[in-house]
Amino acid sequence: MEVSMSEGKPPAPVEIELKLLFPPDARVLIERHPVLKAAVLPPQAKHLVTTYYDTPDLALSRTGLSLRVRRTGKDRVQTLKSQGAEDGLASGRGEWEWPVKADTPDLRLLAEIPASVMRSFPAGDVKPVWVSDIHWTAWLLRYESATVELVIDEGVVRADGGEVPVREMELELKEGPVGALYGLALEMQYTLPLRLGVETKAARGYRLLTGALPEAVHVQKPAAGKKTTAQDGFRSVVGACLSALAGNLPAAETGEPEGIHQMRVANRRLRAVLRLFADHLEASVAGVFEDELRRIGRELGEARDRDVFCLETLPATFPDGQSEEWRRLLMDAAMEKRTGAHEQLREELEGPALTALVLSLAAWAEGQPFSGAGASVTEPLSDVAPVLLDKMARRVRRRGRHIDRLSMEELHSLRKALKRLRYSADCCTGLYPHRTVKSWLKHCRHLQALLGEINDAVVSQNLVVAMSEERIELAPAAGALSLWSEKRRRKAIGKLSGAWDEFQDATPFWR
Repeated sequence: MEVSMSEGKPPAPVEIELKLLFPPDARVLIERHPVLKAAVLPPQAKHLVTTYYDTPDLALSRTGLSLRVRRTGKDRVQTLKSQGAEDGLASGRGEWEWPVKADTPDLRLLAEIPASVMRSFPAGDVKPVWVSDIHWTAWLLRYESATVELVIDEGVVRADGGEVPVREMELELKEGPVGALYGLALEMQYTLPLRLGVETKAARGYRLLTGALPEAVHVQKPAAGKKTTAQDGFRSVVGACLSALAGNLPAAETGEPEGIHQMRVANRRLRAVLRLFADHLEASVAGVFEDELRRIGRELGEARDRDVFCLETLPATFPDGQSEEWRRLLMDAAMEKRTGAHEQLREELEGPALTALVLSLAAWAEGQPFSGAGASVTEPLSDVAPVLLDKMARRVRRRGRHIDRLSMEELHSLRKALKRLRYSADCCTGLYPHRTVKSWLKHCRHLQALLGEINDAVVSQNLVVAMSEERIELAPAAGALSLWSEKRRRKAIGKLSGAWDEFQDATPFWR
């Protein structure tokens, strides 16, 4: 593999790969799959023992770099990887390799790395921190117009006396369109028990060593310029949202609240972008994706509502030392409900439906998602965005008329429309001056926060009433929480009219 020597020369080689996990008994099924019968070459097998190196305080891992030495028989290869931009479900990372003679890295070779990457490389000695011991089997495939390397990795990652199993299939694009990668994965997932995998072996080693839980990831705003077409803009935004949706799987599966929250945000952003570009998309296809996103969103929403109630609402309603017995009764009952919601969500996330949704949506977006071959396919996003955003803004204005007279259901509809508008506007902020974007977003977020306060209060009241109907001994505590929630709701409603006027007066940045 070529090594980029310095800034100003060709960029670093980038590997584009997609990872899928499989259960212990599925390997034989994978090897029997028809796509492997069309392999260009016979399969290759290797035993790979890879030692990862880091500073004593694990600074490399924290800055998104990975330094390793891999031993294959008598050969040794030193590799440095950098975390790349996650504009799509398939990950792309900078990668540099050198043959070395020893099991320890030769840091002098890192002088060849571009300064833009080496700025993140910490000073100080490095030491071995974890090891992956993997039996690797690879097939080279031609699939549609692409060349793909399919790799099965089975083995363990060891660190600090412990180990975790590794059973994953990686699809690495060697040549051709990235959409073919998703198409191949989707074809195999249709008949095999495969599900999305996002954690690298280095990440698993880091967590095994430190005991850290998986971290939540946020949706990254993709870059958009004046020459970005509407269709390419759509692809880029969908890819960024899918990357965050999948990237939060490890955290959400462990019940980490922020991981569940960010996964729900990614889900909502995907639904918003489907609505934003609805006039350009094949309605029947987009509708299928939106329905499935909404179904999974309900599971995420139930778990998120329980998290907010247990971790935010109850502690604020009953501060330590005040009505401790009531707080304890409600907390015990609420945590039981929360545990059930998390178990139901985990079952959903570990099932095949989410993987099928993500792969099929990615494959569709990378193909020709816009209906027809009209001017909209090649029209600049900067020309299309104002028309699309104006349409969503009109919906918000209609729902917000006479805001001080709206029912709770109508305010909830306004909140959802405003959130869709904000998420849609986020897709296009790179096209406009930061100053005008910042001003409009400030008023949008303030109004959204007040509507969120009202919604949280209503949700809390509904949850506590339902619990007290199941267990009568909770009624006094439920009454106290309902009163607190009602005060919170009224306080937010009192500020709503002024926030609405300020939002209405703010000039949309796209105009």
